[in-house]
Amino acid sequence: MCIILGLGASYGRRKVKNDQGGLPAVDRRDPLRLSEARLNAFASASSDIIFRVSPDWSELRAVDGRGIVADITTPARNWIDAYVAAEDQPRFRAAIDRAIRTRCLFEITTKIHRLDGSTGWVLSRAVPMIETDGEIYEWYGTAADITERHEMELEVARLTDESERQRRLFESLISATPDLVYAFDTQYRFTFANEALLEMWGRTLEDSVGKRLLEVGYEPWHAAMHEREIDQVIATKAGIRGEVGFPHSTLGWRVYDYIFMPVFDVAGEVVAIAGSTRDISDIKRSEEHLRLLVNELNHRVKNTLATIQSLARQTFRGDQADPAARAAFDERLIALSNAHTVLTRKNWESVGLREIAGQALAPFGSGYAEAERFCLEGDDLPLAPRVALALAMALHELASNAVKYGALSTEHGRVRLHCARDGDTVRCVWREEGGPPVRPPRARGFGSRLLEVGLARELGGAVRLEFPADGVVCTIEFPAAQENPREPD
Repeated sequence: MCIILGLGASYGRRKVKNDQGGLPAVDRRDPLRLSEARLNAFASASSDIIFRVSPDWSELRAVDGRGIVADITTPARNWIDAYVAAEDQPRFRAAIDRAIRTRCLFEITTKIHRLDGSTGWVLSRAVPMIETDGEIYEWYGTAADITERHEMELEVARLTDESERQRRLFESLISATPDLVYAFDTQYRFTFANEALLEMWGRTLEDSVGKRLLEVGYEPWHAAMHEREIDQVIATKAGIRGEVGFPHSTLGWRVYDYIFMPVFDVAGEVVAIAGSTRDISDIKRSEEHLRLLVNELNHRVKNTLATIQSLARQTFRGDQADPAARAAFDERLIALSNAHTVLTRKNWESVGLREIAGQALAPFGSGYAEAERFCLEGDDLPLAPRVALALAMALHELASNAVKYGALSTEHGRVRLHCARDGDTVRCVWREEGGPPVRPPRARGFGSRLLEVGLARELGGAVRLEFPADGVVCTIEFPAAQENPREPD
């Protein structure tokens, strides 16, 4: 749109104020003077830079810089270099050529050199002033300082780019995972579902967003369960975890582990529920297979021990067999079997020291837990299967000897077992109290050799038997690394 104004050259120059602080008085009956006065008033009230240039823009005739750029009161050439940043000058000159050619509004946003030496941004507009013969005799324009706005726009653009980058990253991540990722609103409607979930449903995103569980194919019991869980997450503002079976569109029945987590607004209120679900069908099958294998292994071990026990009874049969030896052998087999039972319950991964000690000592009293015959002190250390079996056999041997000759052979005798970790070493001390006076044995029997040699070798540590008069003391030490439930085959 071209604008033709018949204004005098006074536009753009500040007027001398009258004594009352306003612009010079004007006769309102003179239309030309009145129009010029109004324009001068508008120019004085504006905070924009005001300028005048020659018809071909080669000469800058006047600038009222408003403290943003330097004022000019005499014509100047090469003014573009002084005002416009070098990188924007080609665009600025192209806009000038286009305005001259079309004889219409000049408009451009450019970077400029400010009066204080800093860089700023202005939005410049100029209109051609045209004589009655149709020739342009001057361009009048303004330049608004938009530095703050432009910087805000740049920051918004940066944040928008960063947000878009994060969105693409998020979409790539949730598209790459085989897990099901989704979100509900507080009315149980799906607001998002990733490709893995859509594939499981056999649906599209457009056909799923805004739908409730029943509408995307969940069974009534399943939908009701999840709706109760969503209500719980909203009420407690805490996550919830569960496990459920669900039919896959192509894979059939599968088992899933899922988590619902609350999404909060700035006020801390729950506005959505984010969820993730993992297919654990193969893990479940593996666990069941492992359980069957462990049970089969335990069954075979039990059978093997029973066979050994039967062979031992056949061997010990007859007048020359020592009944005490036969009984001791049976008891040791039973202790080993009981330790196997405890480890089977723990899937042969690890077992607590208190549990294995309780299993080994239970046949010799009413239970150490009641502190009647046995007192277990110290740490409940996790033990690897090999260590647990060795300690179970050692405790059985110590308790058997205590029943025959030591503290457990009297009514008031007791045994204290203290186990604790000391740096890189685990130390267990068996101490008998309240029994008959102890005399050191003249020779080491099978039980002593089992403890001092067999147990020490099995644990890679040391076993020391002492015989003070007030009660037997057995100290068992082994590396703390033996506690690790994951040990090499």
